[in-house]
Amino acid sequence: MRNRTKTTDQLLRLVVGLERMNFKMIVLRRQELYFQLRRFICLIDRNPTQDQISNFFNKQAEFSESPNNRSISLLKINGLSSAKSFENKDWKEKMIRYMEILQVLYWWHGVIVRNQEMTLEVKISEAVMVQDASPKGWGVTLELQTGDTLVQHGEWNKEQKRWTSNKKEMEAIFLDLFRYGQVFKELQIKVILIKSDSSTAVQDLAKQRAGQTLAAEVKKIVRLCQQLRIQIQTQHIPGVSNKITDALSRQSTQGDYSVKKEIFRALCQAWEIIPTLDLFATGENKLVDRFVTIGEEEEGAEWLNAFSRPWKEEIFWIHQPIPKIGKAMIAWEKFKPKSIMIAPWWPGQIWFTSLLTDSSRYLILGESSLILNPGKEMIRKKDMLTPGKIAAFLMDQELIKGEEYQQNFQITQT
Repeated sequence: MRNRTKTTDQLLRLVVGLERMNFKMIVLRRQELYFQLRRFICLIDRNPTQDQISNFFNKQAEFSESPNNRSISLLKINGLSSAKSFENKDWKEKMIRYMEILQVLYWWHGVIVRNQEMTLEVKISEAVMVQDASPKGWGVTLELQTGDTLVQHGEWNKEQKRWTSNKKEMEAIFLDLFRYGQVFKELQIKVILIKSDSSTAVQDLAKQRAGQTLAAEVKKIVRLCQQLRIQIQTQHIPGVSNKITDALSRQSTQGDYSVKKEIFRALCQAWEIIPTLDLFATGENKLVDRFVTIGEEEEGAEWLNAFSRPWKEEIFWIHQPIPKIGKAMIAWEKFKPKSIMIAPWWPGQIWFTSLLTDSSRYLILGESSLILNPGKEMIRKKDMLTPGKIAAFLMDQELIKGEEYQQNFQITQT
């Protein structure tokens, strides 16, 4: 019986697997290209003229077009053009920077030697990752098919702050994929669409290679994708369309903002609770007369650094800077004092699950721009408010125990 799962395209000289929808070069074609490349690499090492290089490319036009349309010609792959050529005093002809051509050739050499199968299927993305990097930090949202949106963000260290903007964009993408790795595994996500306002990052990841300055970053991302067993697609978006992740990468992490006073009063009235101590406050943005400072010592503060003393014998108003939310949850767990905690409504965060579990009630207050007041320092530095919605969580263990007792009593009666 004739095997119809494989066929050979004599024009492109590819073995096409119809059952698995993939293709690869036939052995003869692979050998031809291998020797052609080796010959041209030797030719480049002898510093050829522009005419010699052009003649060779004209003869190998068929080779320069890849089946999956990733590139048009070897000269274009690495951005080589007449603009990249230069005049040599000892030669009349224009010379191309041969080291750049060698870089391209060695890449193709590896592709041909490996001769890996390439898919013919156009896979649909199962999640969309929108990311942004700023001089201060990075931010990302992961949009799932369920409609949920997960959020991650971070700040650069001193060394990273000196990096170029393109390198920061690449590092941000790597961190995004790394931090969401467990999510991809649990939800069995295999294809991710990455949206970025960096055209360089989008183009380099699409062809999975880059210039010398970003080559290591691209390789690191490709290796990570192989480890996570995911495929990535890329799409460029204008900066003006990237508002949420831009705000995440530039948001204030020092706590120089506060809930508007009218929101504070309405919340306390609705839940019939009066906080006695405002943790993570300043003299200017405190919402309770007694407060604990975030950083520098201030006149009138009860003490410096909220984490330096146990949280007990008070009713706390807790509105910590976002990077401190996890640490604040650990501090609260020790004594579980009656408190109101303010945090972004970010499902998918590790601390978010703990907040829902430990709170007796919660209320989504609204968009951060309508709920929060930026501080003077924040305005001066042009930092942004936390994107998305802000929520309040009532942390009252006595209320939870009372509700559990009432439920058990009703079950016993029935």
